[in-house]
Amino acid sequence: MQNFRLLELFYRIHRRLLRRLVGQLQGLSAGEMMVLWKVNKRGFCRVTDLAQEICISPSTLTGILDRLVERGLLERFPDPDDRRVILLKGTPRLKGFIEEVAEAIEKELIKIFGAMPVADYQRLLVDLELLLKYLEQEKGDGYGKAGDKDGRGHIHP
Repeated sequence: MQNFRLLELFYRIHRRLLRRLVGQLQGLSAGEMMVLWKVNKRGFCRVTDLAQEICISPSTLTGILDRLVERGLLERFPDPDDRRVILLKGTPRLKGFIEEVAEAIEKELIKIFGAMPVADYQRLLVDLELLLKYLEQEKGDGYGKAGDKDGRGHIHP
């Protein structure tokens, strides 16, 4: 049940952060903001790759893209190498929009974490980066079954 507790904590933290940050997203959903963030970071991407990366169905992504194109933040265009593939890129407005939202989010995060001692905050960042590293490892990397210890006292899900 300890592993389930970890998931519960992540879910509760995620909910509380979103509740605090939603006002900074200028009317966008968290999913819409994630799409904008990814496209802005990459410059352009394939719609199918984006759907897979952010773990939503292509049909759900289509609705999100329709709204973001309508707002003038994204453009769709066919892949010149494969007409079946649709690519996305940000409009000239996207970069400024992302910067504005990121600045507002940064200010809110400072309010949220401002009372936390710097050493605790730094430790949290290091621990989360370590967790991400373990989560990104490929399956079949020599770790045991869920809950097994590897002889060094490490529990592997």
